[in-house]
Amino acid sequence: MASPRDTVTLDGSALRLSTLSLIGRGLLHVVPCETRLVEVATAYEAVRGAVEGGRPLYGVTTGVGAIKDRAVALAASADRTDLVRAHHFGVGEPLAPEIVRAGIAIRVNTALSGMVGCSPELVRAYVAALDADIVPVVRRLGSIGAADIGLMSQVATALAGEGQVFHRGVLRSAADALRAAGLTPLVFRLKDALSAVSTNALTIASAGATLIDAAQTVRVAMATGSSAAAALRASPEPWRVAVRIGSPREAAAGTVLTAVAEAFPWAPATHLHDPLSLRMIAQIFGASAGVVAFAAAAVEAATARPDDNPVVIDGIPMASGGSLPLELALTLQSVGPGLAHLARNILNRIVLIANGGRGVLPANLVSETTDATGFGPLVKLAGDLASRVMGELAPVSAMPLLIAGGMEDEAMFAPLIVERLNRQVAALKMMTAIEALLAAQGLDMQGMKPAGLVAAVYDSVRSEVAFLHKDRALSLDIETIERNLFQPALLETVRNFYESITTDELIFSR
Repeated sequence: MASPRDTVTLDGSALRLSTLSLIGRGLLHVVPCETRLVEVATAYEAVRGAVEGGRPLYGVTTGVGAIKDRAVALAASADRTDLVRAHHFGVGEPLAPEIVRAGIAIRVNTALSGMVGCSPELVRAYVAALDADIVPVVRRLGSIGAADIGLMSQVATALAGEGQVFHRGVLRSAADALRAAGLTPLVFRLKDALSAVSTNALTIASAGATLIDAAQTVRVAMATGSSAAAALRASPEPWRVAVRIGSPREAAAGTVLTAVAEAFPWAPATHLHDPLSLRMIAQIFGASAGVVAFAAAAVEAATARPDDNPVVIDGIPMASGGSLPLELALTLQSVGPGLAHLARNILNRIVLIANGGRGVLPANLVSETTDATGFGPLVKLAGDLASRVMGELAPVSAMPLLIAGGMEDEAMFAPLIVERLNRQVAALKMMTAIEALLAAQGLDMQGMKPAGLVAAVYDSVRSEVAFLHKDRALSLDIETIERNLFQPALLETVRNFYESITTDELIFSR
């Protein structure tokens, strides 16, 4: 875990995605703001006062869902851990520990708003688990996007000493891990049980990690797209025009593309109407990067928004609909079409370069004096991947759902939206590898010596994958290139290149 000097103090303010990523990887030590903890205690006392005054509170003095009208005999000291256990129903593959850590931090941060009504002890228990590197095993299926109840319950039961956790990277029982860390199993009292399970913290953490991945993929795709444009000897004129007349996003993309061409000037094959997949790269990359950046800002805002029910406002516990952040779900859903347009753009350039069009390259990127089939068949893989990106576009947030005796008749399915985005990003990464491979072959066939960002992409290909003289199996080549393109060193090179040219959120470093 991180040293004490690598510390972030959570105070209920919005968290940058970069901060969440560092917390998730165990590189930042989380400390709750003491002033905010006082406000947490004040809200908890408001809940206690309501209970002692005989006021019914949903999920505190009553059941939940279909049994919301069933009273629960409750003293202020009563143990409500059974409510946590009742919602432990997640199944499937576990979430990555990085996501679980970040989700815990989000739950702490929203609680520090002073509006949740949980106890300071619950907040401290979360922080203590992070300090001890106790990461609950959270099975990923079980959230409809109206609070991650089936997921967050798995975190909560671990705090109570039940279930499994990773302790310093080793899978063990929660009870053993707490004992080894010198921690006492938590007893959930008053609203602590509901506060522990009824939040979208893990979905927000998953969305943040996905958008960081998507942003990196868009940046790499700009680099591989620039390389393909160089091999096809596209005219940079439309990119310079985008700087002057485009939207802010288009202008930023045009600025980057123009800088690539200036660092590696090539002789354009024509100045008159290149195919749209070349001429309108700035528009497509500007739009796709823009929707990712917009969604990232929405996720960051969500890290500071209490999404509980009830919440404490001005010292009064009140019913809330905050567990359904539909605006966030719709914003995340808007990223999918942006990535689909990007996939189509990459596919179009792959077809152009593999078919040997524009008179600068031979068909299939092999010499006409050989009997090799070359790269023509590879277009089928690119088409498969592009189709997978586009196949994830059907909206899911409006799908009907009716559970809990009709009490829970709205949902947003944000976890499913995030899963779809992950699949889109994975396919896009492999498409960038294909484009990089074809660009390197095309550059070599013309004897072009790349410079700048094009050279960085070219070198990442040629470091392990040789020029194709005769037919060979390409599967491992493509996977190797994909791995190299997304190594931290190249990601840093690409980001630094963009940041030296523009500060636009196009290349955001959240």
